[in-house]
Amino acid sequence: MITNFFPRMAYVELLVSYNTKEVLSFLRALPNFKKDFLDSLWFEEKLFKYKDHKIFLDTLWEWLGEKGVNPAHFIENVFSRLVETDYISSRMVLRSYIPFIPRFYNAKDVRRLNLEVIPENNSYLKNAKVIFNEREEGLRTDYLLFREEAGREIASHYMPWIETYVRYSPVFLTTPPYELIQSISYQNNALDLLMEHDLTAQVEADELIVDGKVVGKKVAFGEILEKNGISWENDQEKESICIRVDENVMKPYTGTLILKAGAVYNAPLSILKISYEAGVQHPDPLANMMSSLVRQEFEVWKPIQKAHEALLNEINESIEIVYYKKDDSIALNNRHLMRNVPARILRNVIKEYLKTGREEFENREFKRDPDICVDSLRPNFESRLNRVLEHSKRVSEHFEFERHRRGGFRFIPHSRIVFKEED
Repeated sequence: MITNFFPRMAYVELLVSYNTKEVLSFLRALPNFKKDFLDSLWFEEKLFKYKDHKIFLDTLWEWLGEKGVNPAHFIENVFSRLVETDYISSRMVLRSYIPFIPRFYNAKDVRRLNLEVIPENNSYLKNAKVIFNEREEGLRTDYLLFREEAGREIASHYMPWIETYVRYSPVFLTTPPYELIQSISYQNNALDLLMEHDLTAQVEADELIVDGKVVGKKVAFGEILEKNGISWENDQEKESICIRVDENVMKPYTGTLILKAGAVYNAPLSILKISYEAGVQHPDPLANMMSSLVRQEFEVWKPIQKAHEALLNEINESIEIVYYKKDDSIALNNRHLMRNVPARILRNVIKEYLKTGREEFENREFKRDPDICVDSLRPNFESRLNRVLEHSKRVSEHFEFERHRRGGFRFIPHSRIVFKEED
């Protein structure tokens, strides 16, 4: 599984830049699109299967190209908004930096330290490490290395997201973006990328030929490491054969970049070269994030929330669930569903789901609630939960409960839920 960080940021950019029908046309182009898919995009830190993550990013790349939009420019727009720090959840970012806060306030070079902690606070960079070099005349040139495990489906156009994210990541810390980011190597297979875009390609006599034109050649990975001054102990990886691309390869008609000149494909790991001015400091590195927390809640996210809800209304049938305090009952679309303790259990589940997007619950959190279980020694929660499940079967087209493991259960919504409480 992989975090929804990039798809979520892309989704917000779509809501900001396109109307509801255009965003809907993209979502319906996704072969894995379902009605509840938007929850995976909207709620912070939801997880995607690697396959679904790849499908989303690759389909977006194609969809943008077909609309005449350069996908690289789209990604640049996504991250350039970070200058204001308001089109990404400051709460989520701040949470990821919490373990390192004292180090940033004492740092003599905030951007160097930011690069140092990137492997530690990003779940979408696997097996990552940074190689630091000595500064030269006030400049630094360091390398970020990471690799996806064999067998995982890497998005065909994953690296532009990584490049742009890393370049802009110092903005979170009230410092300028890195001056230059360059991809040295990709794990993606060059021939696979070309075939995905219906281009005729083959490797003959150590040369990469695309539509009859030589655009690159085979090289040993060790040559690339040596050229960049990176020492490497794994001789087998140094001897592995890669494809160095010497000319940009673009998709006809759309002009979408497929292979980047100067980069190496089929590599055993991905390498980013980061060049930047050394010694940049800030007295309060987290100042922008802290101030934006309030702005986001009351200003910035209101129009985005409105656009998201408009999209939900286009896709999902909405249901209204009302909890009536007077008789301790719940109704769905004005029809009585359940009352007493089962109604309170459902009320708590729906309120938590709408607030945070959480779908998995532990039995013990309800057993501790005196409104649910009066007797803490004999809570009898399981029998009450069984009644919730029985009542819910009558409305399974709207939502379901699943007891997928001992001591816990899952809430599975199939419709957009509008919830309110009335006296």
